[in-house]
Parts: sequence; structure tokens; C-alpha cells
Amino acid sequence: MTLPVAATASDFADQFESRYVEPIASETPGSALVVIHNGEVVLQKAYGVVEAGSREAVTDDTLFRLASLSKSFASAAASILVRDTSVTWQTPLKSHLNDLHFKEPVLGEQINLKHIMSQTTGLMPHAYTNLIEDNQSYDRILGKLHRVDFICEPGSCYGYQNVVFSLVGDIIEKQSGKTYADFVSERLFQPLAMNNASIGLQPLLADENYARPHVFRDGEWRPVSITPHYYRVAPAAGANASIRDMAQWLNAHLGQAPSVLTPALLEQLHQPRTPTSRRQAHYRTSKGLGKVHYALGWRVFDYADMSQFVHHGGYVRGSRSEMIFNRELGLGLAFLANGADRSIGDLTFAFLDFYRQYEAGNLPCQTTGPASGSIIAQ
Repeated sequence: MTLPVAATASDFADQFESRYVEPIASETPGSALVVIHNGEVVLQKAYGVVEAGSREAVTDDTLFRLASLSKSFASAAASILVRDTSVTWQTPLKSHLNDLHFKEPVLGEQINLKHIMSQTTGLMPHAYTNLIEDNQSYDRILGKLHRVDFICEPGSCYGYQNVVFSLVGDIIEKQSGKTYADFVSERLFQPLAMNNASIGLQPLLADENYARPHVFRDGEWRPVSITPHYYRVAPAAGANASIRDMAQWLNAHLGQAPSVLTPALLEQLHQPRTPTSRRQAHYRTSKGLGKVHYALGWRVFDYADMSQFVHHGGYVRGSRSEMIFNRELGLGLAFLANGADRSIGDLTFAFLDFYRQYEAGNLPCQTTGPASGSIIAQ
């Protein structure tokens, strides 16, 4: 009698795709997935079309908006700036950006780069996110910061920000003499061979292969115009990338690109900094979910008997992104979609639950090879 062969990482990825990803992909205009295990891309696949009603298929190089997942690039850029210049995590923002004014000047003088990257400025959460939605310019919004209340001293409580978070771009531009977009491109996108990735609305529109946003209306997905507002706070929400790019970004955070993101830099980025609640992190109720923190541009949490998963998602009208990884396990996933189906938010926890089954040897063996259409790393 021949014993069944144990399930492989490719089996795990293929079965996860068929059980969890394909149902979501079939209900979304277009999407793309990558799964990495121990530095190997075990599954990379595109689904659907770039625009409902068209025949133009999503490919591995199709650009998607990343929305708040853009914060991961800003935090990496900030870490590089701290490593390579006189800027420190503790230097007060006012010493770099002396035109800023806060309602409580004494507290405003204390805010530093680490505070904005870890979402601990002490300012009221989502300060002036509503003005981004109202299509006001970034400079005009900054001119109103002096009206925002503090809810705690800087560094002592969590308060998610988009406008204030984007001050990192101003610091980078002042210290490097480059635009934020150029700095990220030169220090991250280019050395990591993220050849499609970009910052800003114009680069997205200049690429013919980009995913149009969609909303579900009257029983069907309908293309909608791109909302430009969040591109005005580029460090918080202005990055674009393909799933091929996201494979590179995942591997870099899993330690596979030490010449760009060194082990010491990764440790800085992923270290839990600020306790947050499940509700503040927008996570569903889950028995497995443990302590939740914000790191530097990332959320970090424990899950069941596994520790320190690093995650961020992104949402803007008509687009959704998710990325999660664990350096110790060598495991990562990224999923991009041009329709913001609510079920996408559950995908990360389904991934972790299914991985636990795989590690416990509870997956059925698959001996016929990868699922049809899956792409194994070359």
C-alpha cells in the first residue's frame, strides 16, 4: 500500500485559491493574487478584466491602486532616510517643517517622525480626512492643522491619520532634495525591480494596463471615475502596483532583499509599537486574533499559536488591497482587486486558518500537480 504524499506548499496555495480566492474573484470584476512561502512564489495569478464589459484581461502587470497599503512604502522610505541622513526618529517635526502650527504648541513641538509613522501623534484620529474627501488641497488642509484637538500627549495613544502621516513626504523632500515619488522610486521600486509600481495619479493613467475602479450598483459591477483626492496624500494612499510588483515587495519584507531592506531596517518597521483594538484595526471578530499593535506603517498581530503577523489593507472607492506576511514562517500573501467586495477583508484570516491546517497536516493531499492556471515561480 502506497502512503499519500504530504501536502506541499504548492498544494496549500492551490487549495486555498480554489476554496477561498476563486469565489471572491468570480464575484469581482478583476483581481490578482500572489502567495509566497520560504522565498518562493508558489502561486501568482490574475483574474477577470480591467473593466466590466471589456475583454481586456487583468495580467500580472496590471496596475492597481493600493490606497492605505501605500503607508508601507512611506515607512520604508522614512527608515532609509533615518539611516542615511541626519534625520532621526526623535527629531521634532517642527525642526524640519517650521511652517507647521498646532492648536497646543507645547504638544505640537513634541511630535516627531516616529510618532507620525506609528500613528501616535496625539491628534484626534483621522484629522481632516473629511477634507481630503471634500477634495481640498493638501497645502490648504495643512494650513488648518492648528484647529485640530489633541486627545493625548504624542506617543501615548493610537490615532490613525492620513493627512498628518503624509508629512513624512514633506520631510523626505526637504532632506533629500527629491520629490517623494522620485525618492521612493529610486530607493525602493527600482532596486527591487518593481517595474510597474508608481506614486501618483498621472503615472497610473499613463499606463494603459491599469484596473478601473468599480462599485456594485443595481445588481452589477459598474466602472466609476477615479477619485483623485487620496493621491494628494501620496505617502498615506498614493501608490500603485501590479501583483508582480507585490511579489517583490512581499519578498523584500520577508528578508529576501537585504541590500534594500536590511534586517535591522525590517526589525524597525515590523516591531509592535502602539496597542490598538480589533475595532480600531477594522478586524472582524475572530477567536484566533491576539494582541494587535501598530508598527511603522504596518499593523502587527498574533494569531492563535502564531506570533507577529504583519499586515495592512487599503480601500478607496472601487479598489481594494491586502498584504500579510510573517517573517519567521517565511509566509506571505497579497491580493489586489478593482471592486471593493467586503469579503476581501476576511481573506487574510481565512489564509491564516488554512495555513494552520496545512502545518497540522490536515489538508488533503494533491498529487495531480498545481491547479489549472496557477503559476509557479520560474
